[in-house]
Amino acid sequence: MLALWPVPALAQAVDPPPGPYVVDARAAVSSLPQDPGFYPPAPTSTLIPTRGLGVDVGGHVYLLGLGPARIGLGASFARMTGKVSSTTTSGSGSSTGPPAPPTRPDVDTTVRFITPQLSLNFGSARGWSYISAGVGQTLVRTGTSPFAGSTSSTAPLTPARTLQTAALQTINVGGGARWFKTRHVAFSFDVRFYKIAARAKEGVRTPAMMLMTAAAGVSLK
Repeated sequence: MLALWPVPALAQAVDPPPGPYVVDARAAVSSLPQDPGFYPPAPTSTLIPTRGLGVDVGGHVYLLGLGPARIGLGASFARMTGKVSSTTTSGSGSSTGPPAPPTRPDVDTTVRFITPQLSLNFGSARGWSYISAGVGQTLVRTGTSPFAGSTSSTAPLTPARTLQTAALQTINVGGGARWFKTRHVAFSFDVRFYKIAARAKEGVRTPAMMLMTAAAGVSLK
């Protein structure tokens, strides 16, 4: 008789959904602009940095559910910097004279991404993956060091120059994940593609381009 007595089923614990908010701080690597239109005038053999290192920080809030996903809204800011030193021709007109000036400049590139995002998040508060997209802005600043037109120690130097773009409209698409090792701290990563629109202003045209970043670090909630 006891075996037939109904026993209430134990309620199963359900993990809460992603959120309610998160703050990200990550180290990142990115591709950099390769078109000469982003750089000050320089000799054709000048080397240009292809990769940049930097940081990616941001914050997101999680608003409501949509089927198995939870909708998030947030933004991130990333700053990437790369630099290369061109190989210079050594020597001068005299072994005891002053060193020959460089005939190609060093080049540095800094890219800043301002990235609003709308995301779909899948998982629970203990860890979730996401896909996200948005429209933001990218700013590119490049610079060249002084260089000369020849290896003569008396050759005049072209001074250091910089070139700064206006804000370029950018569509970003990407995804990533966060795994919480404790209640408040998670390991996270993000991979993102940036489609940057061309822009012409005051006779200066910057071409369209595609850049990519990969970032990894911590998330806090």
